[in-house]
Amino acid sequence: MTPLRQKEILTTDLIGLRELAEAMPDDPFAGPLTQSRIASLEEEIRQLAESPSHIPEAELFFGPGPAIGSAGLDAKFASRIMNSYQDIISNQFAATFHGALRRAGRRRGENDSRLYLTALPRGSFGLQLSQPHVEDFVAAQEVAKVMEDVTDLVAASAQDDNAFTIALQRFHPRVLTPLRVFLETMATAGSDCRMVSGNMQASLTKEKVTEAATRVTAAQTRLDEMELEGIFDGVLLQSGKFEFEPHGQSIISGWLAESVTDEQAENWGVLTGKPAKAKLRITTVTTPNQQRRLAYELLALEPIDELPVTVSVNALA
Repeated sequence: MTPLRQKEILTTDLIGLRELAEAMPDDPFAGPLTQSRIASLEEEIRQLAESPSHIPEAELFFGPGPAIGSAGLDAKFASRIMNSYQDIISNQFAATFHGALRRAGRRRGENDSRLYLTALPRGSFGLQLSQPHVEDFVAAQEVAKVMEDVTDLVAASAQDDNAFTIALQRFHPRVLTPLRVFLETMATAGSDCRMVSGNMQASLTKEKVTEAATRVTAAQTRLDEMELEGIFDGVLLQSGKFEFEPHGQSIISGWLAESVTDEQAENWGVLTGKPAKAKLRITTVTTPNQQRRLAYELLALEPIDELPVTVSVNALA
C-alpha cells in the first residue's frame, strides 16, 4: 500500500479515536489508552508525510465501464493499462538515470524498473503495481521517484495546456507514446481513474480523462538530424550526458545516442574544450499551446581545425 493511502487509512482511524475520546473524557481506564493511541497515529501520519517513498509502488483505481464495481476489471483493458504504464516508467527511468535511450527495443535499466502486479486493492477496482523483492535500493528509490513524477504528469495533463507543458519539461519525449495509449485506453472505455504513488495522487473523472487524452494526442513530435560546429564541453560516461556549445549559440545538453559505444564516448573525452563538429538527432515536441521542447542526442563527433571567424559590424566600420 502506498504511503498516501496508508496516511488516508490512519487519518480515518485517528478521526474515529478523537470522536471516541470526546465521548468519554473522564474514563480513567480507556481515556489514557485512547490518548496514547491518538499520539501514536499522529506520529505515524507525520512520518509518512515527511518521508520520501523508497518502495516503487502505484495503485490504479478504475470506475464503471471497464470495472464492475469492486468485483472485476476487463482483462483486455487491464492488459493495455499495465503495458502502457510500464513503458512510461521504463522509458523515463532509462532516460533519467541511464542516459542514452534506444529509439526502439530494450532500454538500459529495464530490469531495474520492472513492475509486478502484486495486489488488487478495493475501493473501486484497483491494480497495485510494485517491486515485491528489492535488491538494489538505490535503483528502487529512483524508480519510486519516477512513479511519483508520472502521477504528477497525468494530473497535469488533465488540468490545462500550461500545466501539461510545464510538467512535460521533466520527461523524455519517448514517454509521450505510452502516455497517449494509457489515457486513450481509459477514454475509450469511459472510465474515471485515481492514481496513487508515494505521496502523490491524480484523480480524474471520465470527462477529465478524455480531456487529458485529447491534450496528449495533440502534442506533436518531430525528428531532425543536423550537424553543428562549436566547442565540445565534455561527456559524463556514467550518465551518458553531454554538453556542446554551437558556434554563436547557447550551450545545449542531451544524451549520447544508443548507437554510441563506450569506447567512442571515451575517445571523445580528449575533444573536451576543443572545436568539433557534432552530428545531432533533435526531437521537437510541440504542445497544444504551441510551446516547443527540444531534446538532443549526440550521434557522432569529430575534431575540426578551427571555428569560423565571426566579424562584428563595428570591426568593419
